[in-house]
Amino acid sequence: MKIRPVILCGGSGTRLWTNQKIHQAKQFIDFGNWTLLGKTLERTKNQIFDTPLISTNFKYLKEIKKHLKKHKIKKYKIILEPAKMNTGPAMLSAALIKDVPDIQPLLFLSTDHLIQKEKIFYKEIKESKKYLSNKNIFIFGIKPTNPSSEYGYFLTKKIKKLIK
Repeated sequence: MKIRPVILCGGSGTRLWTNQKIHQAKQFIDFGNWTLLGKTLERTKNQIFDTPLISTNFKYLKEIKKHLKKHKIKKYKIILEPAKMNTGPAMLSAALIKDVPDIQPLLFLSTDHLIQKEKIFYKEIKESKKYLSNKNIFIFGIKPTNPSSEYGYFLTKKIKKLIK
């Protein structure tokens, strides 16, 4: 079964533009004919993925549809958040949507992250998928270089033998 990518696209950029009344969301900033949302949409075209679910709010709907058209993504589902929910509730609402089978693996992709080494990204997903079951989850991330109260952290340890 293919992995269902869930694109989290509701952030408003308030941490990036802290002193301004009007915020430009990072995922829509044009970096010279590419945006972070555009890069995320392109990543979901890989054969390991099913059609994407996009979690966002009504404010960004027009911009997201413009990006979907530009990147020639015709099959998708958009989940509109009724209010600012942050990451956890957005993930939960996507996981509970009736269009997603209970056994289908989900991969949550944040649109304000830049992933430059996509071949490594896909390889790690494929490698991890064979160990995925209904009893575990995988979290991909980078090792932090400094502490911040703005983010969550995971304590990790290496497991020599994976339980099947």
